[in-house]
Amino acid sequence: MKEKEGYVDCPKQQLILYVEKEDGKYGPMQTGSYITRNYLDDFESKQKSLEESLRHQVINGEISPVHYFMVMEDLTISELASRVKLRKAKVRKHLLPGYFKEISAEILNSYAEVFNIQVNDLLELTHIPGHSAGEKEINE
Repeated sequence: MKEKEGYVDCPKQQLILYVEKEDGKYGPMQTGSYITRNYLDDFESKQKSLEESLRHQVINGEISPVHYFMVMEDLTISELASRVKLRKAKVRKHLLPGYFKEISAEILNSYAEVFNIQVNDLLELTHIPGHSAGEKEINE
């Protein structure tokens, strides 16, 4: 890649590319990230939409907070089960609101540790980190 082809205007994320300089030699060049410049806004928009959809489902009693955080952390049931040291079948149950209410304090602590949140964030169905208002915010 030639030096002039490597330049990307993206101050959010800078990187070093090794490019062919005008004198024909290769060397480092600081430039912006092409992916960040062209795709980050789309990713953030989709992530926000996913978060809002899952949040509505938690508040409406369709999924449990464990399900919400599992999806937001991009974990599979197998990965989550391994991290909380439970069988996959048990974790699947905890993804449902009815079974979530039966989780012991010890297991809640394990989930909170895996998700790097406070136990209260798992228990408070209308409060998801990053949203201080409750259901009123959704209905507005």
